[in-house]
Amino acid sequence: MKQIASITTLTLIAAAAMADAAPAVAPASAWTQSGNLALSSNYIWRGVSQNNDAFAISGGYDVAHTSGLSAGVWASSVTAAQGLEVDLYANYGFKVAGIDASVGYIAYLYQGQAASNFSEVNVSATYAGVTAKVSKEISNDANGSGFSDFGYYYELGYTYSIPAVKGLDLGLHYGWADINGSSDTAEDYSVSFTYPVAGFAATVAYNNVPGNTVAEHDLYSISLKKSF
Repeated sequence: MKQIASITTLTLIAAAAMADAAPAVAPASAWTQSGNLALSSNYIWRGVSQNNDAFAISGGYDVAHTSGLSAGVWASSVTAAQGLEVDLYANYGFKVAGIDASVGYIAYLYQGQAASNFSEVNVSATYAGVTAKVSKEISNDANGSGFSDFGYYYELGYTYSIPAVKGLDLGLHYGWADINGSSDTAEDYSVSFTYPVAGFAATVAYNNVPGNTVAEHDLYSISLKKSF
C-alpha cells in the first residue's frame, strides 16, 4: 500500500513539473494586419474615371488596433500624367448607441503630378447597412485651378446581402460634391453586385453622373479583388 502511494505521489510530482516546464501561451496581439490586391477594368472615383477608362491594378496594406485605431496605405495605377496614386490614411472607429462611427484623415498623392495632391478629413456613421459620410478637403497643391475654397463631399451608401443567393451583396451609393468655383457636376451614384469567385471578390458596377460636363455620363467596371 505504501509502495502504491509512493508511485502516485511521484506521478503527481512529475506531472506538476511538466506543467511548470510547459511554455506559457502568448496573449493575443492587440494588432491585426491585412492586405489586398485588385484588378479593375476601370478605376472610378466619385463618378469620374481616374485612368481614362483603362485597366487599373491596385493594392493596399492595413493595420488595426483593438482600441479602434487603424492606418493604411493604398496605391493604384491612374492616368499616364499622374503616374501612380498613393493614398495614406488613418481612422479611429467607435460605437455610439449601437451606431458604428469613425473619424479619419486621408492624403491623396500622385507620383507623376504633384499639383494634384490633396488631403481630406472625414466623419462617418453606419447603422443597419446604411453609411453616411462627410469628407472635407483641408489642403491641396493646385495652383491657379479656379477653386475659391476647399470643398465637401457628402455620400450615402447601403450594403445588402441578398438572401436568395448566398454570398451575393448589393451595393448602392449616392454622392454630392459642394466645391465653390468648380465646373464639375455635383452628383454621382452607382449600383454594384459583389460575389465570391475562386477566392476573389468579383464586383460588377454601374456609375452615373447626371448632367456630367467633364467625364462620361455612364461608366461600367468589373473588378477582381483578393484579400489576405
